[in-house]
Parts: sequence; structure tokens; C-alpha cells
Amino acid sequence: MNSSRILSVNRFCALAAIPLFLLLFGVTGRAQNLKLLISVERQNIVAPNPVRAMLHFHNSGQQTLWLYRPVQSELPGDRLGLLNPVPTDLPPGQPYGGSKLKIRLAPRSATGGSAKGAAGSGFAMAPDGLPHPRLVRLAPGADYQERVSIHVEPAKTGGDGQPDWGAYRFSVIYSAGYSNAEALARDINANLWHGHATSNTVELNLQPPAAKGSITGTVVDSIGRPFGQALVTLEDDNENPLDQLLTDNEGRFAFAHLAMGRYWLAVRQPGADHDTSVFRQVDVTQADSQATADIMMVPVAINKPDRMLHKPVLFHIVDSKGHPVAKAGIAILFSAETIVENRKARTGNNGFAAVNLIPGSIYVTIRTHGCKKEERHAGVAPGPGVDGFKYTYDCAGN
Repeated sequence: MNSSRILSVNRFCALAAIPLFLLLFGVTGRAQNLKLLISVERQNIVAPNPVRAMLHFHNSGQQTLWLYRPVQSELPGDRLGLLNPVPTDLPPGQPYGGSKLKIRLAPRSATGGSAKGAAGSGFAMAPDGLPHPRLVRLAPGADYQERVSIHVEPAKTGGDGQPDWGAYRFSVIYSAGYSNAEALARDINANLWHGHATSNTVELNLQPPAAKGSITGTVVDSIGRPFGQALVTLEDDNENPLDQLLTDNEGRFAFAHLAMGRYWLAVRQPGADHDTSVFRQVDVTQADSQATADIMMVPVAINKPDRMLHKPVLFHIVDSKGHPVAKAGIAILFSAETIVENRKARTGNNGFAAVNLIPGSIYVTIRTHGCKKEERHAGVAPGPGVDGFKYTYDCAGN
């Protein structure tokens, strides 16, 4: 199911993106090179539907930037923990890092004048299946767009913590950080963008839920023990994400305020180095509006490279004088036990190529037209983040 699923994606209107970008640049006056604009598909959000948003990135600087995707958020405390915390058990020197999205949701008074006290919350939903992190090359003056589904919660007011529905000002802060960013810049001249970029503000109208259906259930392992901290994604019949949470210590999960219809549940173990995804179809009907689903996480035999977690790796090929080698062919071989994977790439005019690889020992073959090939050996570090290698390849010397 997970390898053949076709996600239906709603279209976004981006016709006004360029003039809005220019307006944003003039208003902010920020010195940072990465500019961020957010647009939404709909401004009226009826809970528990998410905000379907588009992140528009623009490189206003003079250097090529590399962006890490997908962007993720930390799940709020009331959703039982962090989805992607900074690792604490990595060996010294092992790289980690990535990009995050922080949601800002400020309510406004009924008159539309002053902001009220408490703020709402939200998070960008993570992929329902095995993540496929990659680097996006953003040349000077270039643009890049990324779709995100953002779960939002209104502010809680009063002593009883009632939801404060109504008008909100919605914006996001995009950030990225890498433990080896300085080393990659120094050793291979790779400019991984890191820092913070704040978007424009969009008006949202958060409305209370009207439906009363629900789906509850438990996630267990292969011998029936509760599977805590499993990531559960609720999707509609078109496989668009609606909500997301982590199971509690008893493996329980619950989604409420659902309309009648067919839903998908996607469950995986976050942080796993291989695909653990399980999918279940659930119907919420008039006869069974309080649906249940019990899901077993069965260990999977990994026999294909596409079921293993990859990480982005940058290759920089230069000649003996340090000039970039354009259009150099790179062939990468990974082989471990029964898993064999071959990847190919070609450097751009700046001598860089970004490839997604399985962590471990690799063999690299470099070749350009009319020159002898050269072979190298390297080790891609396990864990999250970005790796990089710089090789000197001089055709004149072959």
C-alpha cells in the first residue's frame, strides 16, 4: 500500500506570489537572504480540519542556498511529546540537523483592533510514511515552494479553558540548524541555510466543530504489548492529512469531531531507520459514529533499499586549482548484507550534486567525458542531518 499510494494534492493559487514577495521585502527590510511568504488555500477553518498552506521561499542573496526538506514541527505537550527532538545519544562529531516550522496564532478582538491575550497553537504535520529528506538547491534569485498541512488549535480562555473561536492572525517561523554547518561551509564550500525566517501574516477564521463522529483505538507490537509514541496520522478518503498525534504509554489514540465518511489511519514509528508504516481504513457511519481500530506493528524484513531511511549528502567536485567541475558524472554504490543500491548524479555548474543515500560505507566513481574515471571510498554517517564530501578530479592529469 505505502509504495503505491497516490496522494491527491489540492491546488494552490500562487498567481500573486511575486508581487506579494516584493511587498514583503519592502515591509520587512530584513537583511537575511532567505525570504518567506505563506499562503493558505482557505481562510475559514472548521475544526478539526487543518490549514492547507504553501511556503514560498525566495533567495534574495548572491550565493546558492541549500534547504532541507521536509519541514517539521515539534508536537505540543498535550500531544504527548516531541516528534523530532535533538538527539542526545549520538557519538561525538556525528552530524545532525534539519528544518523546523513554528506556528504563531494570535487572536484578534471582535472589532478587529487589538489582539487578545492568549495565543493559539499549531504544528506542521510530518509525513505519514517513511520520510524522504532531501536538499533543495536555491540559486540566487530563485524560488521554491513546499506544501504543508498545519493542525491549529484556538486559544483557551477563562478558568475552564474554553476554546476561543474566531479571527486569528496566522504566521510561521521557518528555522534550520546543523551541527556541522560551519564544517561543510569550510571544507566543501556548501552554504546550508541556517537561521530563522519569519513569514507574512494571514487572517484565519477558526470555527468550532459541528460533527460528532470519532475514531479511537490502540497500537500494539507483534506480541500484543502497548506501542507507545507511535505516530498516528488521520487522513480523509483522498489521503489528505487531517490530524496527527503520538500514542500514549498504553498505545491509545483518539480523534474526535469527525464527519461521516471513510478515513485512513497511517501509523509508523518515528525515528526508525527503516519503513515501519501500517495503514488501516476506517468508516465513520450513522450506524457506527464511534468507530474503533486496533493496529499491530509487525516487524518488517528489510530487503529493498527504498524501505531504508536515506539522508542528504552533498558532493563537491573541483579540479586541482579548486575550480568547480561541471557535468561530472557520479556513481555511488552501497552494499551491506542483502541490500545493494546504485545511485547516479551529475554536478551542476557549481560542481555540486545532492544525492540521498543510505548511511554506511559507499564507493564513489567520478567521470567526465573524455577522461578516465576515478574511484573513491567514503562513509556516510548514520543519523539525521547532512553529510558532505569534496573530491579533486583533474581531467588534465588523467
